[in-house]
Amino acid sequence: MKRRIITLFLVMATLFTFFSTGASAAERDSISVNGHASAEVSPDMATLYGGLEKRAATAAQAREELARDMAAFKRVLLLQMIPDQDIRTIHYSLQPEFIYEKNKRRLTGYAARAEYSVKIKDLEKLSPVIDRSVDCNLLISRVEFGLNNRSLFENRLLDEAVSNARSKAAVVARAGGRTLGYLIRADLGTVTGATRSLNRNMMMAKMADGAAMESAPTELDPGVINVEANVSLEFALE
Repeated sequence: MKRRIITLFLVMATLFTFFSTGASAAERDSISVNGHASAEVSPDMATLYGGLEKRAATAAQAREELARDMAAFKRVLLLQMIPDQDIRTIHYSLQPEFIYEKNKRRLTGYAARAEYSVKIKDLEKLSPVIDRSVDCNLLISRVEFGLNNRSLFENRLLDEAVSNARSKAAVVARAGGRTLGYLIRADLGTVTGATRSLNRNMMMAKMADGAAMESAPTELDPGVINVEANVSLEFALE
């Protein structure tokens, strides 16, 4: 009985050594590399974020006054040929407002608010949309510049990052007298920096500059977007 236990132990030890050696060899027969690609691209679209707000003594009056501004804002967008699918109401509220006097709450009226995001696919329309929307009492919180065909651009940049990683792996493989084999693992990182934003403070400065001259339109500089893509790949070595 004791001899059988010893024999079984030796067999298990041999198998453990074999598989451990095989795992180490497998680890030595692969290479992991990171790939990177970056580019500067000019935006060709923008998303405008802003809101309308009305206060009144009654909820009905606040709602009605806000509804008029909402209708006027919608007309401005339609006149600029902004389609319905690019206009989104992201928030709407109608709430009472209070103040505290001598530890007592007193109703002062009601506030109605609506917030929008508007996708402007033609940057030539951005300036007139801003100027005419302000006439409708729209408060603009920010403008975000981006790309109409973002997914196509991202795929192209990821392809460049993969090529960069493969080139690095091939150089290391040749240095060790090996050749690059099949792809074992791929971690595709997200593309970063595909948008550029102007916040409320920047918007106010731009619009104040435009107001210095009578009837001067708001002019925003889209600049360029710095986009980066990173990937992590593991190749077999032959």
